[in-house]
Amino acid sequence: MIPFCRTKKIIMFINLLIKEKNIFKTSTKILLPVIFIFILTISFSEAAKKKDEEKDCLYCNKYEKLKDWPESERPEAFIYEEVEYPEGMFKEKLHKTSKKKQGEAGKKVYQRFVKGKGQLNKYQHLMIRDMAYFEALFNEMLNDPKASVETLEGLKKGREAMRMSLQISPKAKTSEAVLKFWATGKMLKLAWKKNKKKKKKKAKIDPEISERAAVLSNMKKQIATAKVNAQRAATIEAQKQIEETN
Repeated sequence: MIPFCRTKKIIMFINLLIKEKNIFKTSTKILLPVIFIFILTISFSEAAKKKDEEKDCLYCNKYEKLKDWPESERPEAFIYEEVEYPEGMFKEKLHKTSKKKQGEAGKKVYQRFVKGKGQLNKYQHLMIRDMAYFEALFNEMLNDPKASVETLEGLKKGREAMRMSLQISPKAKTSEAVLKFWATGKMLKLAWKKNKKKKKKKAKIDPEISERAAVLSNMKKQIATAKVNAQRAATIEAQKQIEETN
């Protein structure tokens, strides 16, 4: 795992990508690996740090837990916001409390960006949508007195990097960022479904193409087999000639 102190370099790298490319148009292909690495190295890195290692954070050297940090002394980014999350993001009966929302958001983030890392490129619409859960995770942790200040500072850096992918201001409210991620994810999902239907439709309309592809594949196999057989025959013939000469 990359050390926590290298997060600034990762942020600078992402900024460079955004300047050189139109991230909104090509965001998912360019930024996916970066985002995944960023989440792994920043969001959970403090768990792997040594106790005696110097902490690379601004406020955690003074405050260990959120309860130790007076709200009056916190920057706006570290103040909890009452958010009305989009319909379908959380289940009303199961996730009534802030703690339960935090737990559910954490599960979604883990499932998408850690456990499902191999499918990020395949399901880009789900990746964008689940960035809303990353926002929710950070926000609901701000309502948890036992939350680690060091963890929160790391998550904030990850949150800012994700926001860059859709050109969302780091100063934007959580409710605004959640809505943009969720709505963009839904929009991309519709586009993904349409493309999937088009591919199926093409396969049905052009059965000849599939048939030709099958014939071509079969021919390739036959050619490969013929080559092998020819090589075997040449080897046997050469061996015969050697034996006759002897």
